Amino acid sequence: MNRSAVASAGRTVLVVEDEIELSRLFIEVLNESGHTAIPAYSVSDALSVIAHQRFDAAILDVELRDGPVFPVADRLAALGTPFLFASAVYYQVVPRAHQQVPFVSKPFDVKVLQQRVEEALARRPASSGGVKAAGD
Repeated sequence: MNRSAVASAGRTVLVVEDEIELSRLFIEVLNESGHTAIPAYSVSDALSVIAHQRFDAAILDVELRDGPVFPVADRLAALGTPFLFASAVYYQVVPRAHQQVPFVSKPFDVKVLQQRVEEALARRPASSGGVKAAGD
C-alpha cells in the first residue's frame, strides 16, 4: 500500500451505481483498500443518504435509472466532498461545472479506480467523513 493509501485507510465512500454487480465490485475494491463503502442505487437514494451522513469521497455513475447523477454531484460539491465519475457514457455529457472532476471510463482497470479514489480521498481532511450528520 502506498503512503497516500495508508493515510486514507478507513474512510467512508459513497458508491452511486444502479448496476448491482458493478456496485458490488466497487464495494469489494473499496473494502480491500480498507475503506467502508455505502451503496446508493439511484439519484433519490443518494440524495437521501447524503442528507443523513457525510462521506470522505464518492464514486458516481453518470446515468442512473432515475436520471443523470448531476444533482448528487452538485450536492457533494456544495458539501466539499470529493468525488469521481465512473461511467460508460462519454465524458462530454458532464456539465461544465463538473468537467474538472476525475472520470474513470467503464470498463475500468481496478488499479486505476483505486488510484482515483485515493486521489479523491487525499483532497478531503481525515476528520470530515464518517457518520456525522450532514447538518453538523
